[in-house]
Amino acid sequence: MNYWDYYLEPTQYTDDIYHIGSKNAPCWLIKSLDGLILLDTGLPKTLYQILENINKLGFDYHDIKHIIHSHGHIDHIGGTRALVEMTGAKTYIGEGDADMVRGVNQLQWTNEFNMPFEEPFEPDVIIKDGDEITIGEKTFTFYACPGHTQGTLTIFFNCYDDGKEYRAGMFGGAGLLSMCKKYLDKYSLPHSLREEFIQGIDRMMDEVIDVHLGNHLGDNKHAEKMAAMGGEKNPFLDGTSWKWFLEKRRAEAIEKFKTE
Repeated sequence: MNYWDYYLEPTQYTDDIYHIGSKNAPCWLIKSLDGLILLDTGLPKTLYQILENINKLGFDYHDIKHIIHSHGHIDHIGGTRALVEMTGAKTYIGEGDADMVRGVNQLQWTNEFNMPFEEPFEPDVIIKDGDEITIGEKTFTFYACPGHTQGTLTIFFNCYDDGKEYRAGMFGGAGLLSMCKKYLDKYSLPHSLREEFIQGIDRMMDEVIDVHLGNHLGDNKHAEKMAAMGGEKNPFLDGTSWKWFLEKRRAEAIEKFKTE
């Protein structure tokens, strides 16, 4: 894989949210009064792209103070160890994925990517269902939505654009391959994760979200919104893609689970 082929220019969503990741490994930069916050850190070999995008936006990566993870797969935690070494940032992970980032098990999706996991780290904060954490002027609310991994988190927080406050959200992992029976059996994971996944979607379905951050960029119609930039309205202030995605992925999951 030529990782440089997956580079994306940074994209500003709101006054305080930027996408700085690659095509296949998203990463979000969030400004706060307590320094910069990263939501996921991409793959180890795309960290240089994240650093380049931080520089292009006029920020200093040394100001990264907090790194929040949606879940423990390597395309979301791959750059964390290096960033912690460079910045001393505090790290956050869902309770069910803590051993993944420690490198205790083989669940980081590294076998499936055919790459080693050589960047384990000890998380500073273990997040449980319903936890709220305030960082500067922002309050992050976390809900456990297991399925994609055992510790997948859905994350909500307040953001700002043109002087107005909005609500941003990410459903922290919705890929179905990690819930196929072959994968679950390979790693002795419970098949009940499939039921929990549907339950998590149902639990989050009616949340009101103004700014949808995709755990992968197809989740939130990123490309369509990019194409609409330059008009009178900020296309990333869109309250429709959240429910659209969850309904779509719920139907896809039910169909897949029926056929296995």
